[in-house]
Amino acid sequence: AMDLVARVAPPAADGELLEGLRVAQARLHALGITHWQDALIGEAGEIGVLDTYGAYRRAAEEGWLTARVRGALWWRRDRGLEQIPDLLGRREGSPDGAFRATSVKMMMDGVCETFTAAMSRAYLGDAGKGGTHRGSLFIEPEVATAAVAALDEAGFQVHFHAIGDRAVTTALDTLEALPEHRRGAGRHHLAHLQFIAPDDLDRFAALGAIANFQPLWASHEPQMDDLTIPVVGEERAGWQYSIASLAQRRARLAFGSDWPVSSPDPIQEIHVAVNRMLSLRMGRPGRPETEQPFRPEESLPVADAIDAFTAGVAYVNGDEDLLGALTTGRRADVAVLDQDLFAIPAAEIGDTSVALTVAGGAVVHGDE
Repeated sequence: AMDLVARVAPPAADGELLEGLRVAQARLHALGITHWQDALIGEAGEIGVLDTYGAYRRAAEEGWLTARVRGALWWRRDRGLEQIPDLLGRREGSPDGAFRATSVKMMMDGVCETFTAAMSRAYLGDAGKGGTHRGSLFIEPEVATAAVAALDEAGFQVHFHAIGDRAVTTALDTLEALPEHRRGAGRHHLAHLQFIAPDDLDRFAALGAIANFQPLWASHEPQMDDLTIPVVGEERAGWQYSIASLAQRRARLAFGSDWPVSSPDPIQEIHVAVNRMLSLRMGRPGRPETEQPFRPEESLPVADAIDAFTAGVAYVNGDEDLLGALTTGRRADVAVLDQDLFAIPAAEIGDTSVALTVAGGAVVHGDE
């Protein structure tokens, strides 16, 4: 459906992209967000996404980009290693400051609901096409391994989109192929991680792979119950969003959103990470009181969920000396909430709002 619109939609003018960035930044500041990694910077015509590199650069140069943003440059699947000089040029054009294009996004597969997530076993029912369809890797393993080696050598961080367990395994394999002294050095991270095969859980910490989850999705909501579980079955349903399992294995965690696919609100994400169910604010109207948490054994303590959204994100983005903790000498990025997440019942986390946001010492949302 996006393709049908993208073919006929007029190109966005520079002014429209700049205004979009202003509105987006204000929205994120209102949710207490002061730094993020934008997971798609570049021409991604195959999925109908506009290139915002120029808008970010101009916002940074003009001084109104009050957030710190790390851009993940889009790895084009129709090209190979010959695109690396282009990526280097873009990185050199934004090496530091408020916007840095120092990461590369590799989309390893699609999503489970359209049967494009790369699974190790076939989908069930008609989606499985008689037990033969298990999704597709968008980047073949040997190509991905060569690309990750070249990007790591060039000093890029790799940001993997990996939904299916086969995509997760393939991404981990590329990191395992790196020289041992490079494992963890590049802060490469796997985003989404909907399905992780049990045999892969121990590999994250061993390979220095950062687990970048979107915890809002780890709940019983219509997409999960109507579109996902029926086509993967109960066993693989139990492989989803294994956040606590990785935390117990001392893998590094970082939390984010997939906005605009779903809400960017960290409070709602923290609520689900702790409760493994949507808050009443986010849940579907009229949901039964008997609704159960999704894999409650994978819930996190409040402190760990907050840490993944603060120190975890700062580490992924190479800003751990500036961000992620309130200590002398760091950048004054502060989100003030209207209630204490440590003092309220866990079921009330989702009722919390952001009263004030400070970025770099300046108030960017609320009234000081």
